[in-house]
Amino acid sequence: MSKRRFVFSIFFLLSFNMLFLSGCAFKLPKLSSKVAPISTLPAEALFIDKDAIYNRTLTLIESAQTSIYVEQAEFDDPRLIQLLLAKSRSGIDVRILLDQWQKVNRATLDQLKSQNVSVQFYPAQKGQIDHTKYLIVDQNVALIYGPPWTENGFLAHDLAVELSGRAAWKAATSFSKDWEFTTTFPLTVAKTSLLPEDNIVLAINANVKQQLSEQISTSTKSIWIENSEITEPDLIQALIDASAKGRDVRLILDQAVANRTPVTLEKLKAKGVHIRYYPSQVELGMHLAIFDNSSFLLSSSGWTRVSFVADHEFSITVPSPTSAVKLAQIFNLDWEKSIE
Repeated sequence: MSKRRFVFSIFFLLSFNMLFLSGCAFKLPKLSSKVAPISTLPAEALFIDKDAIYNRTLTLIESAQTSIYVEQAEFDDPRLIQLLLAKSRSGIDVRILLDQWQKVNRATLDQLKSQNVSVQFYPAQKGQIDHTKYLIVDQNVALIYGPPWTENGFLAHDLAVELSGRAAWKAATSFSKDWEFTTTFPLTVAKTSLLPEDNIVLAINANVKQQLSEQISTSTKSIWIENSEITEPDLIQALIDASAKGRDVRLILDQAVANRTPVTLEKLKAKGVHIRYYPSQVELGMHLAIFDNSSFLLSSSGWTRVSFVADHEFSITVPSPTSAVKLAQIFNLDWEKSIE
């Protein structure tokens, strides 16, 4: 080392020590943590049970100016059929996808096709069910359903969520992909959207389970679930792990369906998961999870291995505290009326 470099090193060390001993402090920049996105979805976008869901469905279909896209597991409601026929005759582009394995859909498809409505069976493999349930109007508003469009479906205790931001456009894009998969002809959906960002995550098939797993594992306070059936082993274990961490894990299940898996239910109860059964007078149609009273996930069917591996599923994850609080209030009412 040269003499000049040696002197400079000694001078630097002495200067640093003097600053340290004199009490001068160096303020290191704070590392800012990434803020989780919040959805703008309002509580008014939630529709609970038959009257609210059905009336909103009618209003949206009647409001259509250019296009109506429908994907439903089951559809035989006469009034909705006639309304779609009328909109098609008025020049609205009506496209409908139905599950091919539900008997009620056969007469619906024949009736609509006879009136030149573009309706197709989703081309699933044998045994695979298309559980996707939504209505998309003019590619800028979507209603995501718990219930199918049948008399019994609308009678169930269920939920529908209206999307009017970018998630509605994403739903239209998703429908276009299903339509192309069915007919080989894509729909004309814009590559980008001018709708406001609403920070809602849409998931399909295996990604539905991924969304559920992530939300369960990252919850810090509570996980409240209303679902007809939960048997998927990974999700069962995730709920057990969450309970072991002190999370308030509660399940409201359909008793008729839940009785099929008594061993799984006893395992959950033994690990501190609280379980109640919805009153049998009304079918429980919801497939809903509320996390920390700040976000929620609505999926298209029960959480079983077949649903996630074989069937065509759909879900939305909504980080909206406003909407989650409203759903938590409904959950608490359902919890009180449910059976231990």
